[in-house]
Amino acid sequence: MERETHANELRIRIDKIEQLLMFDYEPGSEDALFDLCTSDGHILRTGDIKGPVTRIRLKDIHDQDLVLMVLDGDQSVIQPIHLRKAV
Repeated sequence: MERETHANELRIRIDKIEQLLMFDYEPGSEDALFDLCTSDGHILRTGDIKGPVTRIRLKDIHDQDLVLMVLDGDQSVIQPIHLRKAV
């Protein structure tokens, strides 16, 4: 059975009150991971993706321009995040 290919873009939401970044991603492998990094590549948070919605606590993150990287088997998705523009 062939696995469905994921889109190269993540659906990301920011909850400023709860200080959460949430993204929709259904992992295709058991070892799917995310890294939340600064724009220059410093990893701020890392963790497992259990899907379909992953939540990342933003408390103590002061950078406004971040990058979310999803590593899922042989697939990877990179999505820039601009917190100052988040609603």
